[in-house]
Amino acid sequence: MKSLLLSCALLATSVSAAPLPTGSQPAATKASSKVAVFFNRKTTFAQLAAIKQDLTKDGIVLDYEKLEFDKKGDLLKISFHVDCKDGFSGSAASESLTDDYSFGFLRDYTSNAAKPFVVGKF
Repeated sequence: MKSLLLSCALLATSVSAAPLPTGSQPAATKASSKVAVFFNRKTTFAQLAAIKQDLTKDGIVLDYEKLEFDKKGDLLKISFHVDCKDGFSGSAASESLTDDYSFGFLRDYTSNAAKPFVVGKF
């Protein structure tokens, strides 16, 4: 159940990975007991809504407190609060998102995980 790995950012270069096809949802990969969500400049409003909905299905509450987009639809700023409903919660904000996968949150449900919860800049 709690084994969802979400990457909601498109990569600008093909060196790291190929971009998602036009009109596709955020990339989702099943991992054994982790939930990871990353935001970047290419994250769309539709992807943000889909991420929130998917996390709700796993019992995680994600609230966006601030979202700012430029005229092209690129996400410039974000502030959010996440509550995993198991004692782990936190907030983070970015005033200048980049194109990489370095901002978001991670919840590792693995027993004895070194970092069971991380929020913010990675």
